[in-house]
Amino acid sequence: RNFYLLIYSIIINLTSRRLYLRSRFYKYGWSRASNYVAKAYISEETGEIDTSETAKEAVRNDIKLQFEANRWAQKFNASDPPKKIHFIRAWTMSMPDREGQPWFAIERFIAGKDMYGASFVKHNTNSGFVDLDQHRVTPQVFSAHTFYASDGTRLVADIQGVGDLFTDPQVLSNDYRFGDGDLGPRGMALFFKSFRHSSFSDSMGVPIFPLSRNELQHQAKYNDDEDTVSEAVSNAVASAIASLDLDDDDASFNSDAVEKALCRFAALDMNRMARQSALHTPMEAMRKAGGDNQADDATEKRSNMANTQQSVSAAIRKTMKVVSSTAGKIHKPTWKRDKSDVDEVANSFEIALTDPVYDHKAFHRLASGALRERSTHSEESSEGDKRPQRRKTTMMHTVQPMIPNEKCRHNLGRVHYHLASLHGIGRFPEIVPDDPDGGEKPQHDVCSVVFHLCHAASLRDVPACLALARVRAGLDSSVSDLLKTVVPVDFESAKDLLGRAMESLLSPSAPKAAAGCFLLQILEDEGEAGDLALANVVQDTIDFMAKAVTEEEERAAKRAVDAREGGIHVGDKVEANYCLEGTFYAGVVTAVSGGGNDITVQYDDDGSSETLTEENVHVLSGSTSADVVSPPVGGPLTDAEALGMTNEDEVCLYEAYTLRAKLAELKVKLGDKEAAASLYQEAANEAMTAGKMKTAAEWSAKAAELE
Repeated sequence: RNFYLLIYSIIINLTSRRLYLRSRFYKYGWSRASNYVAKAYISEETGEIDTSETAKEAVRNDIKLQFEANRWAQKFNASDPPKKIHFIRAWTMSMPDREGQPWFAIERFIAGKDMYGASFVKHNTNSGFVDLDQHRVTPQVFSAHTFYASDGTRLVADIQGVGDLFTDPQVLSNDYRFGDGDLGPRGMALFFKSFRHSSFSDSMGVPIFPLSRNELQHQAKYNDDEDTVSEAVSNAVASAIASLDLDDDDASFNSDAVEKALCRFAALDMNRMARQSALHTPMEAMRKAGGDNQADDATEKRSNMANTQQSVSAAIRKTMKVVSSTAGKIHKPTWKRDKSDVDEVANSFEIALTDPVYDHKAFHRLASGALRERSTHSEESSEGDKRPQRRKTTMMHTVQPMIPNEKCRHNLGRVHYHLASLHGIGRFPEIVPDDPDGGEKPQHDVCSVVFHLCHAASLRDVPACLALARVRAGLDSSVSDLLKTVVPVDFESAKDLLGRAMESLLSPSAPKAAAGCFLLQILEDEGEAGDLALANVVQDTIDFMAKAVTEEEERAAKRAVDAREGGIHVGDKVEANYCLEGTFYAGVVTAVSGGGNDITVQYDDDGSSETLTEENVHVLSGSTSADVVSPPVGGPLTDAEALGMTNEDEVCLYEAYTLRAKLAELKVKLGDKEAAASLYQEAANEAMTAGKMKTAAEWSAKAAELE
């Protein structure tokens, strides 16, 4: 966004300085405070307050985010955690007497410090940063809780504030609906890669998000590093707490030393924010340029790849990407791999073709439902270490496990796929293990790529199934150019993965169509499938191609809505906040009045109508339901666009008219000449439109013969 945030302090009614300084203000006094903060967007070009419709829409979106976050905070608090959280309420304020009538987002000013002496703290961000200096557990568990409570459609991030009172959140969605800061499944993947499970998350019923061996080892290594970084803060907090008289309500928390130590957190935050630029860098720019590497014939992963090129048909070889500068050579790095790498890849592929089981182990619980004990890093410290231990949040009861339903599993699969893709573009260089012999270090951790692709495939994520199937057949994948170096060829596994992709119910259709084309090519090469089985595959693939066209049209309609000069129009498909209860239902806009601020919505479920203000209505052009929205439909981005890469895996081997002709040929063999004639004529018409005149004439003649 080409805006800077400008903060004005608007003192509507000065309160006493004592209330302002009391350490418990954030918890007890904020809802009745008279100090307000107003925020406006500043144009980067003029340096003045931006009064454009785009800026007003940004203010409106900030208000929506505050309401949305508070909705999930209420669900979190319903589980009765030890520390309930709140998001301060925000409003829109217009300045009609000022030039351009600028809009401001206003909210009560959060004053004071929490019980640890910290004032305003950012606990995590929408791009994966998780605060490790303050060691607050509740904000991180809340973010994870929102994902599972919303069936994977939301994750509230950018948690910041004083104590357990937060403001300015960013909501990540599965369809990128919450503005420029909504990084979608990519942001969710970045969060879960950094999230650390604890006894509190176990008590709240949050399932374990699996991480690869190298990711877990990096977290363990970071535990050692963070103790050094946080030592000054921990000692300062301990000293301040020891000197505080807790029985005196007027006692002042002497936090000068704490604030001085906390400047390390600010530096740490700035350092991490600087790394966010990598998120917006295309995959091609992220990959390191490198020359050819010599093949490692001794590697265990390539033991059955000697005749790979000869075993793949010419039609499939055309789709293979040339990774090295010498065409036809398979790119193999020279770093050594140990048996643990082989075992992890093998174990991952055992997971890929089986649906996940969410039993007691997935929630770190015993079969009886009781929590398993977790050993924390602080408990493992030596007895002579006198530093304060990490803060712990303990619940006196346990919540029922949040078992993911089908919709949540689908979104979990997308998160794993995005995490694999982020590894593939080199987003996490710190995860890549060093060669103990000082050899070449790979561009990225390919074992983590395989791990998360297999978990995504287990959850029936279509792009993940397609990527793994390509590599299993000896082809390259857009996810990672190193996959072929660790994944052995197995055509049976490839067919199973392609079938798994085509069976998915909620995924977009474009990768399904590519999977169908690929499966058809393999079956034709093998020559063992029957005509009826081939006909079913071809028909399904044609249907997926047609659905993919429709989805792209709906996506274009959504982009057209986003591109117009703001506002909501009659006929827009929307979600509306029914009776201001906080629950949004799908409907259609039937009237717009009050200068565009009063929106009349007719709900889809019962036909009733209601007039709401604009901030309580979300545009969902191209979708018909607030509950079941295919990931790319209704959002401005596809997953590939969000990752900044071109997904060549989804390129179909056949044109639609070629598939119709193939289906017609199979129909003839099955004795249905009437259907075959119709299919040949449709194929001829489409081929003619594509400029394939000779082919069109041949198919048209066949149609005439069958008639």
